[in-house]
Amino acid sequence: MKTGLVIPPEQGLHETGSHPENAGRFPAVIDRLGEDSKRHGLPVFDSRDAGVEDLLRAHTESHVENVRVAAETGPTWLDGDTVASPESYNVARRSVGASLVAVDAVTGAGPGVDSVFAIVRPPGHHATADRAMGFCLFSNAAVAARYAREVLGIPRVAVLDWDVHHGNGTQDILYADPSVLFISFHQWPLYPGSGWIDETGVGEGRGFTVNLPMPPGSGDREHLEGFRAIAGPILDQFDPGLLIVSAGQDGHVADQLANQNLTAAGYHTMAAASAEFAAQKGIGLVAIHEGGYNPETLPLLDHAILAGLGGYTPDLSGDSPAPEVGDNGWTERLGQVRRAQSVYWHI
Repeated sequence: MKTGLVIPPEQGLHETGSHPENAGRFPAVIDRLGEDSKRHGLPVFDSRDAGVEDLLRAHTESHVENVRVAAETGPTWLDGDTVASPESYNVARRSVGASLVAVDAVTGAGPGVDSVFAIVRPPGHHATADRAMGFCLFSNAAVAARYAREVLGIPRVAVLDWDVHHGNGTQDILYADPSVLFISFHQWPLYPGSGWIDETGVGEGRGFTVNLPMPPGSGDREHLEGFRAIAGPILDQFDPGLLIVSAGQDGHVADQLANQNLTAAGYHTMAAASAEFAAQKGIGLVAIHEGGYNPETLPLLDHAILAGLGGYTPDLSGDSPAPEVGDNGWTERLGQVRRAQSVYWHI
């Protein structure tokens, strides 16, 4: 499987100070993935700016203008934990643009690869149609999905979100849209408080939102069981023409913003399973970086994901071990998800 990278060089200009989502998250990631690129001959694509017309595929005009003005007059706090500094609007547009470059690359509209990992900040999956929140200004994944549908004519797109926080913004934007399947693995309860099992869509979109709220302490085993029992079969039945992964690595055992126990091996396996699904379907895969807030472990985790996408063996030495966890309610939770989704899918 041929994978590649797109890394906007300007993202450090989105200045957030000592905020967890800060400019120090990615330098070591870029170095580690750059080594992978050289060793395995992986292409690195140039980013581009997303146009306002691209942003409007997922956001209201007032939201786009509010972010622009907030950045221009910044630093401005858009909510309790989301800041816009003077270059934030431009950086966020370039991050969305990187996601669109990745879509082009895996769909034949650009140089051919099977998958692309877009290393972008600010993240996007909490940004709703009309609101910035949760460190996020624009929804990279939702804009990319709509771009694939409306510009490239792909009839069905799936978004798989494994960030530890629920992708409420992606869900909000796509909630009534039956052409985009949204599947979210996330710790529950946790910020932003959404993503319960009964949130399955509205109107024509009913059944096309799948939430797997994971109990605290869930790790590799629980996530892989959820993929095999729920996400994989539903993805197969939906039969998308493109798979987008909102890849947040804040469910790692050493990440400070949650209480999950995923390891680098778990992220590698999830990425490999996603790539295998895309290969079996003959479709492209775009992974878009979301969370992950431990700068010491993030390079290893992103290396594990890139190796899973590219089909090569990662070096996972130095990873933090996951603790033994007793019964955390996962088996019961999995049954609840299966019952809720069996109304719409054969699982």
